[in-house]
Amino acid sequence: MTDLNNVKKITLADLKSDIAWLNSEKSGCCHHVVASTDAGTVLAIVVGWGPGFDEAAPGTPNADGTWRICAKVAYQHANNAMQCDYDVDWYQPYNLETGDLDDTDTEVSGTQSEVDWLNEQASRSWKDWRELLDRMD
Repeated sequence: MTDLNNVKKITLADLKSDIAWLNSEKSGCCHHVVASTDAGTVLAIVVGWGPGFDEAAPGTPNADGTWRICAKVAYQHANNAMQCDYDVDWYQPYNLETGDLDDTDTEVSGTQSEVDWLNEQASRSWKDWRELLDRMD
């Protein structure tokens, strides 16, 4: 299991590269594994197309104007081979007993403050959710 103090971080170059790739491809997602459990469940910073934003909102729309480039801290089980869909293949930590959801989803445009926030969220998520993620394996 990843040590609490050794959660990996993304850089501004990583985020800008992800945004450029998504703008080029118009689909898919990018991910950066920041921690993993002993059994292989990974916690990642994921950048992809998120739905639900108004067409007039700031940011970069996909061709139909209804999707935005977003980022979140999410997990994926060791037995999940798919990593291509932001909203389907990457899950935000969810506690079935309490109903708590670690809702870290935000629109991104490629700024250092967004990178700092995502890295802080990844460290916090790992600290708060690692035991639950380890039991999910």
